[in-house]
Amino acid sequence: MVNEILFLGVLIICFVRAIIRAIQGLHILQLDGYKPGRYAKWVTNHISQCIEIKDLTIIVIFSIPVIIYPPFLEGNWIFPVLAIVWMVFQLYAITTRKKVDVKKPLVYTFRAKRLLSFALFLLLGLSVIFALFIQENRWRLIAFLFSEITIPIMILSSFLIWPVEQFINSLYLRDARRRIKSLEPTVIGITGSYGKTSTKYILHQILSQKYNTLMTPDSYNTPMGICKVIRGDLLPEHEYFIVEMGAYKRGDIKVLCELVFPEIGILTAVGPQHLERFKSIENTTKAKYELIQSLPMNGLAVINNDNSICEDLAEKTDTVPVIRYGVNSKDTNRLTADDIKQSENGLSFTLQDNTSGTIEISTKLLGKHNVSNILAAVAVAQHCGMTLNEISDALKALEPVPHRLQLMDSGTGITVIDDSFNANPEGARAALEVLRDFLSKGTSQKVLVTPGLVELGELEYDANKKFGSDAAKVCDLVILVGPARTLPILDGLKTQDYPEDKIYVAKNLNDAQQQLALRLSPGDVVLFENDLPDNYNESV
Repeated sequence: MVNEILFLGVLIICFVRAIIRAIQGLHILQLDGYKPGRYAKWVTNHISQCIEIKDLTIIVIFSIPVIIYPPFLEGNWIFPVLAIVWMVFQLYAITTRKKVDVKKPLVYTFRAKRLLSFALFLLLGLSVIFALFIQENRWRLIAFLFSEITIPIMILSSFLIWPVEQFINSLYLRDARRRIKSLEPTVIGITGSYGKTSTKYILHQILSQKYNTLMTPDSYNTPMGICKVIRGDLLPEHEYFIVEMGAYKRGDIKVLCELVFPEIGILTAVGPQHLERFKSIENTTKAKYELIQSLPMNGLAVINNDNSICEDLAEKTDTVPVIRYGVNSKDTNRLTADDIKQSENGLSFTLQDNTSGTIEISTKLLGKHNVSNILAAVAVAQHCGMTLNEISDALKALEPVPHRLQLMDSGTGITVIDDSFNANPEGARAALEVLRDFLSKGTSQKVLVTPGLVELGELEYDANKKFGSDAAKVCDLVILVGPARTLPILDGLKTQDYPEDKIYVAKNLNDAQQQLALRLSPGDVVLFENDLPDNYNESV
């Protein structure tokens, strides 16, 4: 009887710990868009975080006597001692577990609750099977592994519940499609490997000066994110609906176009961002071009002519009118920019429109790459009926795009440039240019804090090495976040013989911030370049 009670105790305490670990797994699944394959890959890359080595060590120690001499468990005192030790250890693991500061906490959406409930149902079913059908002490040792099967249970649950989620999603999407058809706003789709979020914010602020305009917030660029905006925020009075369109594979943008029916499409650039998922630039190109292919004959395509791939796409587009824009002067461009100047106060340049003349533009935005984003927004705003003077006035009032070269006053005399939502080579290069050109009076140090660039596939090492090489020419201090991930940047710094005492490799962002507190003084400028989500954190 004592053994049975202790066995149930082991199951209960293991089930409690399994719940905690299931919630941790759910967080990673949510960050990866509930994709079982992506979660399985994360588990493989973070195996030490998923399988508790200390648990397995104790289990092995417990198991050795049993394996060598099976009758060992027949002693009246053996199993009770093992069970008590294991319960104490599990309680210790639960109460002393390391609290991890997350950047984006788990949100208990209905989908998250369904997945967690299903996973816990499977775990509970297994615990009942253990309790009812395992009677021999040597097999009861299997229960000691109960909390270790949480990860495979989460993967299995996400696979099994996938058809249900797809059915539920289809109902939401059908309702959103019906709503947008009934309200009939002019939909402007924006896609590209980079620049789409900044272009969206710029265009929204310009159009909002004259029209009732709604944009998808933050990075709501997936079917369900956009669906949520349509069903919750889109109103009859909205004249324009600006939709950022993200993609990880071919067909993703086509699905979005079939949801919102865009009349105007902006293609900002095609590059190696998310190459790890797309597998090739050709796939990326075809995926992004789906927006242009979905436009109606009376629509408009606005394409970045500075990007060679986009230039080729503009050349072959004959199903819809095309406006080309670019900083580099080309005969085929309708909009270009000359005399670009950058300071800590923002950008200024001369905008040339070969149909409407020229106008001087000034804005608080930082980063010369934003000139290209502004040109795209100007092209669409003109098409929507705004004059160059109206657009110029709107750009003067333009607020910086959150977390994209956003200038912040720390209140301590230290200037912070927040570029934490930028994660592409072009943007990183532009951010270093901003840091280089920063002329704040009394500036003593220009500091870079970064974990590097991700999801660039086979180009990732070279891109990060080049980033490090470029940073060495600009920065007085470089703080790298994540020892393993930032090795390519470190290699890039070394190619420029960058002083080792000016490099600090932090374990995590908290460690980096502690170093900043020790090393900074008033007048310094700090650039935070990229801030990886929690599923990219290295184990420490």
